[in-house]
Amino acid sequence: MFPYVPQGRGVTAAGRCATQAILLAAAALGREEQPEVYRHVHPHGRATAALARSFADAVCPGGGPSLDEVALGAHLHDFGKYLIPRSVLLKPGPLSDEERAAVSRHPVYGAQVLSGLPAITETVRRVVLYHHERWDGGGYPEGLRGTRIPLAARLVTIADVYASLRAKRSYKPTLTKPEAAGEMEAMAGRELDPDLTSDFLKFIGC
Repeated sequence: MFPYVPQGRGVTAAGRCATQAILLAAAALGREEQPEVYRHVHPHGRATAALARSFADAVCPGGGPSLDEVALGAHLHDFGKYLIPRSVLLKPGPLSDEERAAVSRHPVYGAQVLSGLPAITETVRRVVLYHHERWDGGGYPEGLRGTRIPLAARLVTIADVYASLRAKRSYKPTLTKPEAAGEMEAMAGRELDPDLTSDFLKFIGC
């Protein structure tokens, strides 16, 4: 279920196995105790991970962050949502300012929980922590701007946005590939790294 737990770069075989086991146990617990959250966090995480890894391989051949680190960070990017009250996270109507602030803490919670695992590298932690930062500095949790956002997090953010736009959800229509590409073009330079967005749209054939 977590094929991307990285090897090397200071990660021992024992640490890798321990991390795999803990993540699998956490996923099983989430599936049993918070099935509605699980149905978003893990299927969406898997889709984002596969896309982010392929995209990173295309734009960073032989350089940049480890592909497995990018993919694992992508898979786990919403892990912190398990720590948001379900009454807030699953609320059918608009959120209050206080509730939006609570939801915006999920990257911090996820990074804090995962950072104690032996195979969660700094790159993985930063992907989880910074996947909601914006190119224009208007994101959270730290308001990082431009290239101050780690490259791995910028790659995952783009994959996350595309996967979300294309996903079937009860509260929104599924966008076609051209429709999703149009949305992402509008986000380039504001939410998304403009150069990486251009690369991504070429990567998906738009």
